[in-house]
Amino acid sequence: MKLRRNFFRFFFILFSLILFKKKVKAHPTVSEYEEMTGFRYYGQPSKYEKIFRWIIANASLQGNGLSYTPLSKLNGNITPNGLHFERHHYGVPIKKPEEYRLEIIDLEGRKRIFSIDDLKNENLLTIKTFIECGGNSNVMYNPRPIKSSVDHIHGLFSISEWTGISLKILLEEFLSLYRNKKNIWIEFTSFDKGSYNISLPIKVVKEKSLIAFYQNGEPIRPEQGYPLRLIISGWEGSTHVKWLKEIKFRKGPAYTRNETSRYTDLLSNGKARQFSFVMDLKSVITKPTFGDRVKKGKVLISGYAWSGSSNIEKVEISVNGGKSWQKTDIYSENISVVRFNYIFIWKGKETIIQSRCIDKRQRIQPTREQVLKKMGKNATYHFNGITSWKIKANGDVEHTYI
Repeated sequence: MKLRRNFFRFFFILFSLILFKKKVKAHPTVSEYEEMTGFRYYGQPSKYEKIFRWIIANASLQGNGLSYTPLSKLNGNITPNGLHFERHHYGVPIKKPEEYRLEIIDLEGRKRIFSIDDLKNENLLTIKTFIECGGNSNVMYNPRPIKSSVDHIHGLFSISEWTGISLKILLEEFLSLYRNKKNIWIEFTSFDKGSYNISLPIKVVKEKSLIAFYQNGEPIRPEQGYPLRLIISGWEGSTHVKWLKEIKFRKGPAYTRNETSRYTDLLSNGKARQFSFVMDLKSVITKPTFGDRVKKGKVLISGYAWSGSSNIEKVEISVNGGKSWQKTDIYSENISVVRFNYIFIWKGKETIIQSRCIDKRQRIQPTREQVLKKMGKNATYHFNGITSWKIKANGDVEHTYI
């Protein structure tokens, strides 16, 4: 079973690399008026910049697949809307905003129905947070290191600013009713063809959870859940239900596909870890990466560090395979994601570079070996171990294990 899973991972990666070589049309045709005036109705990247998402599509099931954020091509601490990673199980539904309705169902089956205008007629909350797919970095479980860039290894991770109605405010009257009841869960269901759904404990209704209408200031795009989606800061991507149709209170979890056969962890002790919603601390180097050629002298090492449960306190870099660590410069906001930079002088000898992060709770990002010992050989989700990059004597960079 493990060999077959590794084969499919390799096949999908190879298939996507072939697809990626095809010419992509990045700039849509402009109108005569735009051409004449030199202005654009909607701004586009420069024709000299070739930045795209990597796409892996399931040929046997239309609408099922994913695309990776090109982390190595970006900088700063936010992901452009058009480059935010995607993960679709049943395609992208089309829903006119004037026809959209959100249903909230209580424990007794009573419904309350809201239109978009109803929801927007409230005080809106804005939060900046990351979303990371639970399956991000799962190729790191492979017995041999994948020869690909950070984009394909860790690219199911993006950062955005989301604006919408606080989940706490939206569900306020229900929370007061169920405050003293035990084992209350909330099931969230999508408008997509498969009615994607997942149930979450009532603690999901916290300060940093909302029903979002806007991403980075503009209406959410179709592939990100238009007209609205659930956002839960720090929780895994499977919980951020897109194209939200229904919110239903229930006693106990629903044990849907997305919380049983998917997004659970088969551990080394033979047991399964379920409901592991909060993403653990993690850091990745985005530059240099596979495909780069480093020159002797000053080299900038940069990347991201994040945690779903605590802010990052510091990020460290090793340029000797983990024998010693040096503190980096970090760009930090009052959110759970930081951008880090470190300058070192490369002398033209083979070097292994790594990053690790430490959060406010003084937890240290584990090594790959520590993750494998904990998670076992059958794991697929929630990899957060240290990634190693080898700079060869000729300056070429490749992914490696140590």
